Amino acid sequence: MEVQRIKYERTGGFMGMRLSADFQPADLPDEQARPLMDLLDEMDFDELAHDLTPSPPQPDQFTYKITVETVRGQEHTVVVGDASAPEEMQELLRLLDRIARKRH
Repeated sequence: MEVQRIKYERTGGFMGMRLSADFQPADLPDEQARPLMDLLDEMDFDELAHDLTPSPPQPDQFTYKITVETVRGQEHTVVVGDASAPEEMQELLRLLDRIARKRH
């Protein structure tokens, strides 16, 4: 998957804080971009369900919204909660969180 842009947003939690980033992987240092692209490929991000949040919603958990836009202009968005994030997605969320914090 050739990624043009990634939009990341984390909302919720005890304090209701929001953290977001909108970036092009090509603008990241290689030590961040390579693991990010590898994770997206390994989990077949574009094949994941759009909504992976638990039902009913869990109080005080973070909700993550990740939108990946390819060079062909296709977009795929996944919304996931802390408790419902598959194990392989936990590493992706941690990496996106670090990238978003550095951009603020």
